[in-house]
Amino acid sequence: MRRLIFTGIFLLCTSALHAQDILYGFQANAGIPVKELREKVGNIVFPEYTLVAFYSFPYRPIEVGLSIGYGIYGTKLEKRTDLYPGFSDEYRLRRNNNLLALMGVFRYNPEVSWRVQPFLEAQMGANYFYTRFKIRESRYYDPIEEGMDFDAWVMAFRFGGGIKIPFKNKDLGFFELKVLYHDSGPVDYLRRQDTEYQPDKGDGEFVYNPQRSTINMIQPGIGLILFSDYGRY
Repeated sequence: MRRLIFTGIFLLCTSALHAQDILYGFQANAGIPVKELREKVGNIVFPEYTLVAFYSFPYRPIEVGLSIGYGIYGTKLEKRTDLYPGFSDEYRLRRNNNLLALMGVFRYNPEVSWRVQPFLEAQMGANYFYTRFKIRESRYYDPIEEGMDFDAWVMAFRFGGGIKIPFKNKDLGFFELKVLYHDSGPVDYLRRQDTEYQPDKGDGEFVYNPQRSTINMIQPGIGLILFSDYGRY
């Protein structure tokens, strides 16, 4: 999974640097649960750090692109002496709940005479929920054991809008503020409290209690976007 993320980052950055009419940048978003998701997870915030690249159609108020977002929405550390039968050494069991978002993006930029440019945005793609664990002797040691506990895919979409605030030199790029509504079909996922280790079962066994709901969130965000062909405007 890390290779997929880093490959996507490399492709986004290199394509942005060598293509005309390409915008690229970074966004930080916070997912605030609403509706069914809020009933399941309460006040958990879903952070998302996103790399984006857009193609801007010349002389048209339209941009299309791709975003790759990643965040950890829950983590749990246990120090246990019963992970391996016959051994009483203490080990650190770290479990992270991760969310990867792969989205196609469409933007419409209405023509205005203001310095600040509003835009409407729609996204469609997929969410990938996965939970990984690592067992170490201490935080400074390589993992003794690591793996995937759980994973699931679901189709998702987002829509909303925001504003672009140009840099002092507007040919370089802009800051952006936006708010999106995120929705999806029903999907299984784990919260930090949904995994239990039962040492008395065989040689020890993890028991999972996944939740299932649609993924409904309000996502405010801030971003920094650069033009790849300086001086185009």
